[in-house]
Amino acid sequence: MPKKSAGRFVYWSERLVEEVIDSNGIRVDPRLKSIVKVGAGGAGVELSGHERSKVTRFEVMRKVSKKLGGDPLSELDAPGPLHFVQGQGRADVTEFQRRGPGADHDHRQEACLVHVLTASRRGRRVDLCLFGSLGNLTGYTAPEEPSPGWTSSAAPAIEELVASRGARIPRSYDDETVAVEALRTALRHGAHGEPSGWPGRAGTRAYTVAGIESCQYAAVVYKDVTLTPGRWDFRHEPAMSGAERILVGAPLWLRAIGS
Repeated sequence: MPKKSAGRFVYWSERLVEEVIDSNGIRVDPRLKSIVKVGAGGAGVELSGHERSKVTRFEVMRKVSKKLGGDPLSELDAPGPLHFVQGQGRADVTEFQRRGPGADHDHRQEACLVHVLTASRRGRRVDLCLFGSLGNLTGYTAPEEPSPGWTSSAAPAIEELVASRGARIPRSYDDETVAVEALRTALRHGAHGEPSGWPGRAGTRAYTVAGIESCQYAAVVYKDVTLTPGRWDFRHEPAMSGAERILVGAPLWLRAIGS
């Protein structure tokens, strides 16, 4: 991760970041003093508002990245399963629409889908499909009435996987199937016509919120799936061709570089 790269945070999940810090014993700043708060749920360590304000998101990002991050590209070659991933590359952000427009459909969705296409040190294709909250985005506004476009019938299965953090998927799916559907949604969501007839970029599709060309990202991984060779035929889906390893999870942060 570049140490002096100027940028701005466009997504930050306070809840998930604090959960990762707590679960991994990460001390964000040794200068901070904590207070013990006792409530119905028991005792817990909590930073006071004054002391919390001393720590910037950038400092938190660097501490978490240093504690949990090794060599991101080499880790993508490891057999896994990975539980944390970070890196830098292009990130496309769209609304996650559960079903297509209709008389009973509310366009104002709460979820976003972040797709990052990257590669391991050995050149292995890796797709990140990250599901988060539109409320955690800063500086971007989702369209209130997006034009109609393709939505996935597998959206409920994807939602169940994400909501359970990978613990549950419907019986009609297995890990590979739901991961493929998550990737298909990330690459085709909001498109018109057959998948072989459109450019594939998120900017050409409905439901698109942002395209971040150079983005520092970190995410927790709920499903780390390597596709079985020969099982999947993507000849009629050019954007899916070559898909090999799919990570489904939730973003901790997105930071646009050079913005």
